[in-house]
Amino acid sequence: MPSIRITGSDTTTGDLTLSPSGAVGANKSQIVTWIINPNSGVSSIKEIKNKTTSVDVFNPDPAPVGGGSTNWQGTINPNLTIPDPPPLTEDYNIVWYDEKNPPEEHTFDPKISVNR
Repeated sequence: MPSIRITGSDTTTGDLTLSPSGAVGANKSQIVTWIINPNSGVSSIKEIKNKTTSVDVFNPDPAPVGGGSTNWQGTINPNLTIPDPPPLTEDYNIVWYDEKNPPEEHTFDPKISVNR
């Protein structure tokens, strides 16, 4: 199960620092977890969604884990058509809130690569 850690943020650009950096790799039907690290500057995630110009990578769509956690999980669409040779690399959006009072909303568009 791939995990993406949010380790830092830039409120000027909306960029997030993710670990691992670059396009995260996953396979069809895998669950992906987003974890907000302490002191990352991110208080919470509002939503994780496909970009309007992108393939529907997640099915079901990412959602909060629940139980008071700030983590999110989403499943890679099991019905994706993967090119030959793989991977299928797509952008998606993370809409997030900073730690200001009141919090401000920002959007970051990382990539995910689906291998098979």
